[in-house]
Amino acid sequence: MTGTTRTSPVTAGASFAVRPPDASTPGVCLNCGEPLSQHFCPACGQRAIDPDPTLGEFVHEAAEEFLHWDGKLATTFRLLFTRPGELTREYLAGRRVRYLSPLRLYLTCSVLYFALKALAPDAPIVVRAGGAHTGMVMIQEDTVGETLQAIDKMTQSKRSTDRVAGRALGNALRHGDQTAASLRESMPNVMFVLVPIFAGLVALVFRGRRMRYPQHLAFALHTHAFLFLAFIPTLLPRVLHTVAVDALAVVSSFAAIAIYLVLAVRRVYGGSTWSAILRSGAVAATYFAVFTVAMLLTFAFVALRV
Repeated sequence: MTGTTRTSPVTAGASFAVRPPDASTPGVCLNCGEPLSQHFCPACGQRAIDPDPTLGEFVHEAAEEFLHWDGKLATTFRLLFTRPGELTREYLAGRRVRYLSPLRLYLTCSVLYFALKALAPDAPIVVRAGGAHTGMVMIQEDTVGETLQAIDKMTQSKRSTDRVAGRALGNALRHGDQTAASLRESMPNVMFVLVPIFAGLVALVFRGRRMRYPQHLAFALHTHAFLFLAFIPTLLPRVLHTVAVDALAVVSSFAAIAIYLVLAVRRVYGGSTWSAILRSGAVAATYFAVFTVAMLLTFAFVALRV
């Protein structure tokens, strides 16, 4: 009598050097097949799990994998807000198990900020006779027409830089919604690329500290994590639509970032308060210039592709 072998969809067409352990075997690690005597496998470190979890168990495992939801998130955020720079000091001292890693913290705060930004409504556009009003900017139709004529003349210039700039500005003005959407999609990538540049600037300013680049990179990741959280209040004007709240949110956010940077620099790199202020100012000014250039290049790249 000839038997048939049933092939599961997961293993169909695949060959295993070692057969996966039977999920029904009690007391056996489902990852490597070693006998289990505790909650974690002594060979591979995987926790004893149910191969057929409930929805609640699945959600809990996913949250724990991404956020290590066992107190680390609350502990990390509390230290990030109450003692600027202390997370970096703890990381450099090797005390890491109780906190989120710098990269995980950066990604968590980045996802939180950009998710809230995507959910927040855009500034309303009020169309009036002769133009449109968006936020605090009034756009007149005749002004747009004159601007487009001037930009079209730039595309016919003999200088290649003027032609490229004219094409980018013309596309952005004619396809404003598409350009804005592409810029929003590009922002997370731009910020992630700027993190190692910020770390390089810090390393340059504190080159006398004899610290390796990865140590400055940990400081940069922690700083940017706080930056994302500090920018969340700037999303309030999209909901409240008041000029006073807009100004207060922007001033408060930038003040919090400036204070955090000075305190973090002094705690991590030492020195006097005035030294921390001057060095932090040098890093912030240079980084803002780099950020501006990066945004202009991103704008040009996006506008030329629209």
